[in-house]
Amino acid sequence: MKIRVMASHGPPGRGVIPALVYRAEAYDEADRFRECKWGCSHSHDSVEHAFNCGMDWLDDQRADPASETA
Repeated sequence: MKIRVMASHGPPGRGVIPALVYRAEAYDEADRFRECKWGCSHSHDSVEHAFNCGMDWLDDQRADPASETA
């Protein structure tokens, strides 16, 4: 499994354009379409926080291979 970070527009704020929010997703390396197998259920304010969230989930999966969801 590999982790990627996806960006999308967040809720409207003070500015004209909403700020970006980030979410971590996991996909199988062998899947040429890179279909999302897991995604964090919350948004992050930075790419780094989203990536770290995904890596924490991935580490948990490696420690407990019987668990497939978070």
